[in-house]
Amino acid sequence: MKVNYCSLGCKVNLYETEAVLNEFIDNDFKLVSFNEKADVTIINTCTVTNTADQKTRQMIHKALRNKPKVLAIMGCFVALDYKEIVDQDVTQVIIGTSNRSKLYDYVIKALENKTSFIDIEDPLEIVDYEELKLSRFVDKTRGFVKIQDGCNNFCSYCRIPYARGRSRSRDKDNIIKEIQDLTNNGVYEIVLTGINTASYGEDLENYSFADLLEEIVLKVKGLGRLRISSIEVTEITDEVLKVIKKYPSHFCNHLHIPLQSGSDVVLKEMNRKYDTSYYFQKIQKIREHFPLINITTDLMVGFYNETKEEFEKVKEFIQKVEFGEIHVFPYSRRKGTLAYEAKKDLKGDLKKARVNEVLSINKELALKYQAKYLNQILEIVIEKNEKGICFGHASNYLKVAFKDLQGKVGSVAKVRLVELGYPLGKGEVIEV
Repeated sequence: MKVNYCSLGCKVNLYETEAVLNEFIDNDFKLVSFNEKADVTIINTCTVTNTADQKTRQMIHKALRNKPKVLAIMGCFVALDYKEIVDQDVTQVIIGTSNRSKLYDYVIKALENKTSFIDIEDPLEIVDYEELKLSRFVDKTRGFVKIQDGCNNFCSYCRIPYARGRSRSRDKDNIIKEIQDLTNNGVYEIVLTGINTASYGEDLENYSFADLLEEIVLKVKGLGRLRISSIEVTEITDEVLKVIKKYPSHFCNHLHIPLQSGSDVVLKEMNRKYDTSYYFQKIQKIREHFPLINITTDLMVGFYNETKEEFEKVKEFIQKVEFGEIHVFPYSRRKGTLAYEAKKDLKGDLKKARVNEVLSINKELALKYQAKYLNQILEIVIEKNEKGICFGHASNYLKVAFKDLQGKVGSVAKVRLVELGYPLGKGEVIEV
């Protein structure tokens, strides 16, 4: 039998999709393209923005055109809006953000009995981390390892805590075993990921995120480099910085630290847990330890109380911090959030214009950071080789393209950065 899938949204979703797929492949299902007809189609949904919701609906409609015997839908959109996608004319398995480990069994029963299954648990009632079995690793370039689920922050614009529940930490021994397995399978870069990654340990006794980082370095044999997918500025403790500094050969020279806004007025309305002064002081402290570190960020523009004056402050602040790269996106009014209750929004054209202004600043900042490494040698994990042109990321998250006919995907190349460019710098291979 054939199975295909579509995974929308974040790297956590991708990890969970791969874990679910493993069970099908282990039981002799053949994995085919999402565009091909399959007996079973799996869609892992996202609800972080209105655009994500729209994409989810589009993918469901696309899947239905191929008429799979069973359509399995899971994820954040399902956890909050599953009633919207129930279709009596289709055999479905509908699961939210829990009980993913039961998906395979539900699908087999649905195939046998032509009966739909709906298993939705209130995310805010979930107490334990759900362990998913990951028996094979499709991507051998960078290994994404999920270490926690859920979020306790409840930012006023965000639905995710309601879709994922509160923060829950994964068993550390399972994390270390998975990283060891990935390393044994030739994966050089491990990316620690989660819904709120560095909140790991908040629900544990006498064990913190910093403790986990150190134990990974000490226990995983042959560990390459370790990247933290994202970390809130309030979670960058002295202990975390101490561990990173203690093992410089293992930690990537890069931290992704969401800002969301460079205006204190907007940050307060967003229910973020810091102001710009706190954020900037923390960045200065990080750079005292790691002068050349690449600090990247997420920035939301067009929040409902972001006036023209406040947006000017945002632009000033991001230039003051000198980010290496900014992922910018417009505010999306989400039903069920505190911000939605304000019943205010800015015009779409204004949001788009502000996004474009930030994108222009972002390019300048990215090239400025990249220039620090001109003519320097970088270690690049080759993620793609297209007819002898290789692409990959350095430890500091600079993306570089270089010519190497023999470049093997997943291998590490030493590359000299010879030409600046955004989003891609140009390099010359020294050795692989």
